[in-house]
Parts: sequence; structure tokens; C-alpha cells
Amino acid sequence: MLKSLLMLCLACLPLAAHAGDAETAATRFREAQQAVHAHTSADGFEVDSSPAAVTALQAQWAAARDLVAALLDRAPGIAPATLTRQAKRSAGLAVYALRLDPNAILIDADSGAFGTVFLFRRGDDGRYQPVLALDAAAGERVRLAPALAAWQPGNAGSSCRSRRSGEWYRCGPMTVERLIRLPAEADGGRRFAILGSYVLPMGGTVPHQLTIWRWDGRTATPLLARTFAQTLTQPVFVEEDKRGFALRVKEEFQSFTACEECGGRQTTWRFDLPATGAAPPRVRSLSTELDLVDRFYARLAAHRPTGDLAAPSVAARLRDMEVNMLGSWRYLSRGKADSQICVDAISFDRPQIFRIVRRGGRLWIANVAFARPHACGGPGAHF
Repeated sequence: MLKSLLMLCLACLPLAAHAGDAETAATRFREAQQAVHAHTSADGFEVDSSPAAVTALQAQWAAARDLVAALLDRAPGIAPATLTRQAKRSAGLAVYALRLDPNAILIDADSGAFGTVFLFRRGDDGRYQPVLALDAAAGERVRLAPALAAWQPGNAGSSCRSRRSGEWYRCGPMTVERLIRLPAEADGGRRFAILGSYVLPMGGTVPHQLTIWRWDGRTATPLLARTFAQTLTQPVFVEEDKRGFALRVKEEFQSFTACEECGGRQTTWRFDLPATGAAPPRVRSLSTELDLVDRFYARLAAHRPTGDLAAPSVAARLRDMEVNMLGSWRYLSRGKADSQICVDAISFDRPQIFRIVRRGGRLWIANVAFARPHACGGPGAHF
């Protein structure tokens, strides 16, 4: 009981306070890490919802914060790779560091399957102080980006999702996937992005969270937040250049459904940074012909006209077709003006081969034919 109260007191210290003794902070971190482990499931992916679990998580991240601050104060110009080695050696804390400017450094701190992010600023006295800790995100930051609540230890417990069924994005635990340095604003303000994922005990599709931030030298402010999903087998971060970056995202179809492990509707979200602030992504489908078939079936189900999507003969032939979970599909040929795509679904008696052409600058289904079983499998098949 005394130990739990001590950890609670340490975790509740003001954000600006930190221990100058790296060894003391390392000891605190190891003790808190053991306490978190006592409240974590055997697979390491779930935390129980007890007050003691919240206290242990708060103490763990407070100690991690103090340890990193002490290491930075010991060697203010420390290289990120050296900081990573020292944090690992002193306490087993996994750290990745990204310098935003000579006096500011962004930290990804991980323990087991869980993580958080700190931003440290070197003050006029030469010491580093934390100005952002995602595990302690609150107030205006959470108002601007409600999904940030998922990083809070109080929302890491397994009961959070049942309490907040309509606001699942506020429930953790979370881990950090990537810190991204972004182009500066026109007035010189720094920007960065944090790509995180929601830690789940099972499932082939994982929810993710992206936040884009402005750092003005004093305050870190969220500019944009998005949540999305992707399968375990697909990459999420796919591109970065001087204009911005791109993510690969699993979205939902209009008519088909997709299994947990299946790719679903694959898109890229391209974030190009304007002169100031942040802008929503440009979304591009990776399978526009499959999207057309999906929209066509959605129109049929709603008894709406399909003439702008397909030939009348196609609608007549498929009008009574039931559509449910997408099975395998693949391109048989793909050109700028003429493509063939094989599509199968659990409800189909036989796979369907669609011939898709360009008409008036838009894709249009010219014909459909039924194929032999398993025709959509083989090289290039998607599920």
C-alpha cells in the first residue's frame, strides 16, 4: 500500500519537474515497470482497469521522463543514437530521439508493448524540461484532438472500450510507430507528426492514430488528428519527401465487407503541408476498378440508376445478385483505357469477370462474364 502511494505521488509531480539523478530515475523506472507488468495480461497487450494499474503506468512514464531529462542534462549535445544506448543500458527503456532544433528533442519511449512521446526543451538555465508528454495530454490539446486521450494511463484499461463504445479512439493502450520531422512553416515554426497504433490483444486489422503538430519554440500544438486502420501485413508509412508524407490505409467498401485479415479497400493518404498549419489528406484508391464494381453493387442494392457506371446488360444480369464478404480478386489485365478484373465473393456462385473501359474520361463497366471456380486466385490475387 505504501509503495503504491509513493508511486502515485511521484507520478503526480508537475510536468516541469524532473530528477537530476539518472541512476535514481532508472531505479524508479524499473520498479514501476515491474508494477505495470503485474497488471498486464500474459500476452503483454492488455492492462487491467484497476486504480493500481493506472498508478503504475503513471509512475512508469514519470520515471521515464525524468530519466531522459537527466541523460540530456548530463550531455546536452548528446547524439540521438547515444541517448538510445544510454537509456537502454541504464534502465532497459527503449528510446528513439528526433531533434527538432538545437534546443528541442522529441522522444519516443517504449516499455513492452506500450509507449508514449515526450518533447523536451532546453531552457535558459541549460537544463532540459518536458513541454509535452502524451501520457499526460489534457486540456486544450485533447480538446483540439480528442483521440489524444487514448495515451492517458486512465484510458489504458481493458474496460475503457466498453465504457466508451462510441468513442473507441479515446481508449488505449498505445504504442509509437514513428516520429516524423515535417517541413517548417513559412514563418519558421517547426512541424512534426506522431504515428501511433492502438495495442490490441488480437485481430488482423490494427487501428492507428496520426497527429500533426506545430512547435513554436515554447509550445507544441496539435494541428490535425486522424484515426484509421490497416492490416498487420501491409505497410502504413510508405513515403516521405520535402512536401509531406503518405500513409497506406485500409478503408471500407460501400457494398462488400472484408475480413479482419483481408486487405479491404486499400488507399493512400497523401499529406502535403501548406505554408502554415496542416491540411486533410488527399485520398487515392489503389484499385479504382474494384471501387467501380463496389459502387455499382451499392447502387443496385439501393435500387438507384447505374447507367453512368455500367452498361444496361450488366445491370440486368447482376440485378438479383447478393453481395457480402469479398473473397479473392485480381487484375487479369490493366490498361489506361481497357482493363479486366476478376471478383469473387462468398455469396457468388461463380467468380465474375468485369471488362472496364473509359467512357467520357470515366471508368465504365462494359461487360460481365461468369468464370470457372477459383478463377480469381493465382498470381496477383488479393484477399
